[in-house]
Amino acid sequence: MSRLSFAICLALLLPLPALAGEHAHAADPHAHAAAAPSGDAAAPAARWQPDAPLSRGMQRVRAATAALEHGEHGHLEAAQVQGIAAELRAAVDEMFANCRLDPEPDAALHPLLARVLTASRALAGGEFDQAALDELRAVLARYPQLFEDAAWMPL
Repeated sequence: MSRLSFAICLALLLPLPALAGEHAHAADPHAHAAAAPSGDAAAPAARWQPDAPLSRGMQRVRAATAALEHGEHGHLEAAQVQGIAAELRAAVDEMFANCRLDPEPDAALHPLLARVLTASRALAGGEFDQAALDELRAVLARYPQLFEDAAWMPL
């Protein structure tokens, strides 16, 4: 995703008061994305094709979410939850750095990535968070509604 398309998406997704309050984090190109609303864009008439970095990144999010599911049964230690949080963040960072999508699918993807970053932050302290897991599951359910990813396997 180009920085210009990222900036345009953010301008369209964020309310003006949120932009005013976030300018202090300009050194982090993803700081604004995490503040994006969680509303979903309408599904396209024909699903978009992901590029390879998007497909790989969403597979990483899927794998991290599957690992996090063990937390529902109390089977994760704090270090494991922190590792999952770091993996989620790294997957999103890689997608931001390497995905090259047309403007419309790019704009639809940003709210999903913002939701992954929000879940990652909720888990960063090392405690299992059911709401974060539920949010990740919702992202993984939404992704195949927007993108025709031949490598995608449902959770």
